Amino acid sequence: MSSLIRICVESTAQHFKAHRTVMLIIFLPLTLLITLSPSFPIVIAQGEGTENIQVWGSVGSNPGQFNNPAGIVLDPKGYVFVVDSNNDRIQKFTSNGTFVDEWGTAGAGPGQFNRPIGITLDYTNGHVYVTDTGNDRIQKFTSNGTFVDEWGTAGAGPGQFNTVIGIDEDDDKQNVYVTDIGNNRVERFTNDGLFVSEWGTAGAGPGQFNNPGRIALDPSGNLFVADFGNNRIQKFDENGNLITMWGTGGAGPGQFYNPTGMTVQFPQGNVFVADSGNSRIQQFDNSGKFVKEYSIGENTGDITNIDLDVDSDGKIYLTDHGLDVIKVISP
Repeated sequence: MSSLIRICVESTAQHFKAHRTVMLIIFLPLTLLITLSPSFPIVIAQGEGTENIQVWGSVGSNPGQFNNPAGIVLDPKGYVFVVDSNNDRIQKFTSNGTFVDEWGTAGAGPGQFNRPIGITLDYTNGHVYVTDTGNDRIQKFTSNGTFVDEWGTAGAGPGQFNTVIGIDEDDDKQNVYVTDIGNNRVERFTNDGLFVSEWGTAGAGPGQFNNPGRIALDPSGNLFVADFGNNRIQKFDENGNLITMWGTGGAGPGQFYNPTGMTVQFPQGNVFVADSGNSRIQQFDNSGKFVKEYSIGENTGDITNIDLDVDSDGKIYLTDHGLDVIKVISP
C-alpha cells in the first residue's frame, strides 16, 4: 500500500473553486494546539511577509474536532466544508471556524462513509461531492448534507473504483473528475454519475500515473493531477489529452517529494502544490513555470498537510491531519 493511501485511509496510522494557495506549519506543543477552540481562531504567529497564521479545531469526535481531516473546500458564501476522515463525517464551518453542521456516520448506506477523503462543490447548484474512499463510491449531497445520489462500486471497469481519492467539478460543463488511485487513472462522469470517459495506466510515461492523488480544474477547464508516486504534476484537457507535465524527485525548485494537496487559483490560474515531503508549498504559473515556494516548517517525516483551499480575499485554509486541526493563513 502506498504512502498516500496509507496516510489517508488507515485509522491506525500514527500519524470559489479555488482549491488554491499556501500553507505553513506552526511550531507549538501538541498539548497547546489541542486546547484551541474550534469556534474562536487564535493568531499564532507571523509567517513569511505579513501572513497571520490561525488554527482551529482539536483532536476528538465532538463537533468542531477532527480525527484525520482530509479534504477541504469553500463555498461562495464563505462556508468551509471539511472531510473528517476517521470520524466518517463532513463538518461545515463559517470562515472563522464556528461550527455550523455535520453529517455522516460510519457505514455503507446512503449518507454513511468509510474513510472519506476528497470533496468538491457544484457552485451552480450548490451540491457537495465526496469521495467515499473505503466504500469505493462518490456521494452527492445538498450543501446542508441531505443525500442526493451515489455511484461507483469496487472494481476496475468503467465507473468502478479502487481507492477513489481526488475530485473536482466543472461548473460550465457539469462534469465530475475523480482519481482512481488503485487503477492509476482519471475517470470523468456527468454530475449525475453517468460514466463519460477515462484515461491513464500505471507507469512513469506521459499520461501514465503512479498513485494519482489530488486534482484541480483551471478556469479553462483543464485538469491538473498530482502524480504522487512519480513526483510530478500532469496537465490535461477535458478529454484526457496531455498538455504538459513538470517535476522530478528532489528538493530543488520545481522538484517534488510526495506532492499531496493541489489547488488552482481563480481567476489567475496559478497552481499551488503541497510538496509535503519537502515541507513546502510551491507556486507555478498555469504552464508549470516555477514562481515561488513557501516553507511549511520542519520535515517530520510524515505527510501532514493533505488539502488546501483559498477564499476570495486570499486566505488559505488547509487540513493538517497530523495535528488534527485546520490552519488559516492570511496574507
